[in-house]
Amino acid sequence: MKRRIVNAAILSVVGILFVAMVATIPAESVMGFAKQAALLAVGLQKPEESAQLINGWVTQKPVTAPGGALEQQVLLGEVVVQAVTGNVAGAVPEKKAGAGVVLTQQLSAGKTFVEGVAIKNNTKNTVNMTTALRHKPAIPFSSESDAVQVLITHTHTTECYLGYDAGFFNPDDQSRTDDAQKNMIAVGKQVADVLRQAGIGVIHDTEIHDQPYNGAYSHSRKAVEKYLKQYPSICVVLDIHRDAIYQSDGKRVKPTVVINGKKAAQMMIIVGMKNTKSVPNVHTADNLAFGARLQQVAHRRYAGLMRPMVLADARYNQQLSTGMILVEVGSDVNTLPEAVYAAELLGNSLVETVKGLDS
Repeated sequence: MKRRIVNAAILSVVGILFVAMVATIPAESVMGFAKQAALLAVGLQKPEESAQLINGWVTQKPVTAPGGALEQQVLLGEVVVQAVTGNVAGAVPEKKAGAGVVLTQQLSAGKTFVEGVAIKNNTKNTVNMTTALRHKPAIPFSSESDAVQVLITHTHTTECYLGYDAGFFNPDDQSRTDDAQKNMIAVGKQVADVLRQAGIGVIHDTEIHDQPYNGAYSHSRKAVEKYLKQYPSICVVLDIHRDAIYQSDGKRVKPTVVINGKKAAQMMIIVGMKNTKSVPNVHTADNLAFGARLQQVAHRRYAGLMRPMVLADARYNQQLSTGMILVEVGSDVNTLPEAVYAAELLGNSLVETVKGLDS
């Protein structure tokens, strides 16, 4: 009887190992897989300048972009199975009445790529991405300079993340906070730290600009203008936000990708293309070229990290400077560790991008 039990156990182990080999997944990770529903998500974002940006393709097959495909991922029918480690969020609270569903999904990196760049053009402008990528933006970055060259700001400073990772959210969970350890300041700090470690001078604006929420862009514009005047060497400006992606049935989407075994919040670059006589924006071509280069680098280095770059019929204060873009890091139901990890990857991509301009 003991021999039969031992033989059965051995056969079971062999069977598991065989499945793992066929699926190209390490055997030690098989029992730790977490399921993700591959449902079509519709992402709804409402920036202050009244531009509604609809985004939300869900990847239906493993990502195989240059720079390394998603680790330990295999398609089983319509369910994506991934091994996930690291980025542990806070303790899971009691699920309360009225709790909603959080869908952890890897949104599509895009459908049509031009040299690693996919866009979602929400303007009436016709954009040639090949031309945009060939255009070297007028950004006078110097790798040898000790001056401040990058400004990081947060128009919607108090945006924050879910404090736990449990597949649900409670109706009283905060989506905004003044706590700099939990809001967008914490995300921006990670990007700034990466830049400083690379020897790049950076100013991180930690002023709260969205109290009140209406008029946040006017408030942050004054801060950007102040820093540009104080540090004329600034040639790159990042306005870092987080998204909010709701489905029509009330479910919230958590755009997530696994990079090197850790969960990262997916990101989206937004370039404001609005240019009027009353408020001219002479930087659209340079900002588009810069955003495209950053998107290209991040896509190559970290497959699946970037959602398609959005071109918006808005300004987002990008008329103030060349090299000024908006970056959405995750959504309100990502966790802060996922967002901070994404910020680290963004910082790495930014370092490569700006140094590539110094040639």
